[in-house]
Amino acid sequence: MMVLVCAAACAAAETRVRIEGMKGRPEFQVMESIGGRLAHVKNSPAAPHTADDAAFLLRQMLRKDGHAEVEVDWRIASRDEIILTVREGVRRSIGTVTVTGVEEDDAKRFAKLYAKPAEKDRPLGLVAPPFREQDVETGLSFIEQELNSRGYWAANATLVSRADDPKTGAVNLEIKVEPGPRFRIGTPVVRSADGRGVKLVTEAVSPFAGKMAGTKNLNAMRLAAEEAAVSRGYPDAVLRMSRGPQPDVFVPVFDISLGTRVRLGSVRVEGLALTKSERVERRVKPLEGGWYDEALMNKRLRELLATGAFSAARVETTPAGERTVDATLHFTEAKARETGIGAGFGSYEGFIARFTYSDRNLFGNLWGLSSGFEFSSRGLLGDVRVTDPWIFGSDVSATLRAYALIYSREGYDSYDTGLEASVRWKFGDHYMVELMAGNSIIAATADGLPTSALGETFYTR
Repeated sequence: MMVLVCAAACAAAETRVRIEGMKGRPEFQVMESIGGRLAHVKNSPAAPHTADDAAFLLRQMLRKDGHAEVEVDWRIASRDEIILTVREGVRRSIGTVTVTGVEEDDAKRFAKLYAKPAEKDRPLGLVAPPFREQDVETGLSFIEQELNSRGYWAANATLVSRADDPKTGAVNLEIKVEPGPRFRIGTPVVRSADGRGVKLVTEAVSPFAGKMAGTKNLNAMRLAAEEAAVSRGYPDAVLRMSRGPQPDVFVPVFDISLGTRVRLGSVRVEGLALTKSERVERRVKPLEGGWYDEALMNKRLRELLATGAFSAARVETTPAGERTVDATLHFTEAKARETGIGAGFGSYEGFIARFTYSDRNLFGNLWGLSSGFEFSSRGLLGDVRVTDPWIFGSDVSATLRAYALIYSREGYDSYDTGLEASVRWKFGDHYMVELMAGNSIIAATADGLPTSALGETFYTR
């Protein structure tokens, strides 16, 4: 029995891995960086093959951190201990990066951008980024990609000089950047094997011709092309955008395949427990029967997510007959209610206490309730507002607000209560109409000052 217990204990013992010869880093930090990759070594008895694995992992990590000439040897000290002996050599690191050919602000930004490949997944991040030969081309490409995103599609970044310090290992670099001309978007080319969709997509992307060929405009143009197809009943449309061969202008080339055009049958809603389903259905039921507008359906889902009542939402379509699909909206409801308590002190107000309460799904109607109460040595403030994002399921939102303020000032006290209402209608991507109305009642009473000095003590506005 004693022999079995001893054997089990020995089998469960963990093999220790120790590191000797490290000068630039403490042993515990290096071991933490290797982490779980040593698990199979620690969980096995010390043996040549596991010791060699441990040495390989340490060698790779140190090379990744700039020790290009590192050597790691191993020896087995006992059945449960492996010792790794390190000869680090000089650690090569990125020194001063000088960027020429651009303005000072961009030069600083590009210098940091060049170092990003060395920063990524760096195991020991407390010192200068390591210099690795394989990162040179990647760092230069990062600079060129940044210039491409601004519209400089002929940009070129070149490493023109480097100086190695044999004592510190720092590698000082000089990079020459030639942005070249800033491209504009040329006349888009739209191609389709069966001819369908060419006019549709061309109309959507033509307004972008002449604009700067930066990432923002190119992404917006691609999105416009995709939405032009999927909003007209082609949810399976495939669109690819490439660049034409012209050297001084960015000519976008679109290859499209529309697929089958389908109508939207019925829409079902799943996953609602607190929310009234009819509130959601009012936003999507009008889409039934028409050509399936996937872009508008996704927009409706984003609007519902924006209320804060849901943590996730997605649409699933299933065939429902010839050229018809049904849609199921899957929702995950979020925690809608939230309370907050705060306290502070002001030189004029004295002690201040604040309590807030909000409900992003009031009564399950997707109404937003926001309320707050603030107490101080000088007064009391209460504010409550309720917002309906879609009145009767329309694109019009409305907000009703009520507030009251009792405040003690030097020589008099004031009482201010009011009611406000606003209606907001957003149309298009950039326009909105808002109508507001409100009324408040204000009263003042003397508290040290003569009443005659207060002026009008009761009025509305």
